[in-house]
Amino acid sequence: MSTTASAAATRYEAEGASATCDGFIESNHTGYSGTGFCNANNAVGAAAQFTVTASAAGQATLAIRYANGGTANRPADIFVNGAVAHAGAPFDLTGAWATWVTKTLTVSVNAGSNNIRLSPTTANGLPNIDYLDFEANGVSPSPSASSSPPPGRPAECTGTSPIRCNFAVSPGNYTVTAWIGDRASAGNTSMSVEARRRILPAVSTAAGTITQYVFTINVRQPEGQPTGQGGTGTPGLQFTFAGSAPKLSGLTVQPASNPLVVYLAGDSTTCDQMIAPYTGWGQLLTTHVKAGAVIANYADSGESSGSFLNNSALFPTMRPLIKTNDLVLIQFGHNDKQTSASTFRSNLTSMINQVRGRGGIPVLVTPPVRRQFNGSQLTPTALHVNGVGVNLPAEMRNLGSSLNVPVIDLTAKSEALVESMGPTNSAQLYLRESVDGVTDNTHFSEYGAGRMADLVVQGIRERNLSLVAYLR
Repeated sequence: MSTTASAAATRYEAEGASATCDGFIESNHTGYSGTGFCNANNAVGAAAQFTVTASAAGQATLAIRYANGGTANRPADIFVNGAVAHAGAPFDLTGAWATWVTKTLTVSVNAGSNNIRLSPTTANGLPNIDYLDFEANGVSPSPSASSSPPPGRPAECTGTSPIRCNFAVSPGNYTVTAWIGDRASAGNTSMSVEARRRILPAVSTAAGTITQYVFTINVRQPEGQPTGQGGTGTPGLQFTFAGSAPKLSGLTVQPASNPLVVYLAGDSTTCDQMIAPYTGWGQLLTTHVKAGAVIANYADSGESSGSFLNNSALFPTMRPLIKTNDLVLIQFGHNDKQTSASTFRSNLTSMINQVRGRGGIPVLVTPPVRRQFNGSQLTPTALHVNGVGVNLPAEMRNLGSSLNVPVIDLTAKSEALVESMGPTNSAQLYLRESVDGVTDNTHFSEYGAGRMADLVVQGIRERNLSLVAYLR
């Protein structure tokens, strides 16, 4: 949770809900603010990330409070919305871990939600991070000159908290423009569509502030899983505007003109889960994508590489929709528990060839790990060595190499994340009895799905896929 640091700046504590830490929240050194600080893992890329809110696009000042009681400077790349704003920013020695200093940087931000990521460039990792103060510099609270005036809430919308809207449109891709905020009162508004697909994290707006957002949305029926598991939803396009005080001053829906479509082919760890608390990473990948590109999630619970390929509601339905240069992210392994290496390769090869036959670009995504530990290390089962001894991620890596298909190694990325958090802290990535009412070390909480989506985006950037141009 953020609290006001001054009349102009907003404070985001490293232990707060709007921040993540690739390590541990600790309180074993004095002098910190709030209830703790981020002690990130000593590794390249073990980051601290803050989600901050700007009322409009422009310049902003970051004031990062940190302590470095080590023996060397701990430089970090400062990313804003996935792009490097400051390369190798130094975090110099402070003399002791209880001696805190503030480093100030200027960055450019977008209107609404922004991700500020501190990613260390050496194996020393980050210094301890206490908080980030965020201050917009001369940013006008009113919509920019290029924004259209808000048209008012349409008749398709009802309610106040949440606000729900239903547009009677056919399946397809649509350009959606939303005016978030209110002339008379402050607000806090998030936006989701269809089957719990998060489009916009909660953004706060001051009274008199209205910000225009534009997205491209995919509409399917059933709206969640293609086989209807968990329910088929309501025909058309549904919106939910939630948050602590949702404010909506306008909403329009128009057919999209030839967007880049990113199709997802996978299982329950990827799919649009209709029923909480289960959340697939595809449901939160949408928060990373701006207008002009759209996520079309055809993943389905319980599917193996073979069942997805052959079920008429799945690959045979998705395949004819693929057009030239569309991306198809293919993730299987969780349910290929008894699949032989040759069959697994054959199934994936068939999908790859058929995607290419449509002019699309296939991308293999190795499956995220299960949370099954032996001591501090994940077990072979967690790493998807199946019941007949096939190392499924290794098969995907080898197949990608032989067929010249990009591979996003989500297995390796999630293994590093889960093992760095350890057997206890990694539970928050999955479903817990105490929080979710169910214990499940395969499926993700909303937080865990978000972290997996972050890793997929990281892989998209590393492979320089065409979606990079459309990432927020």
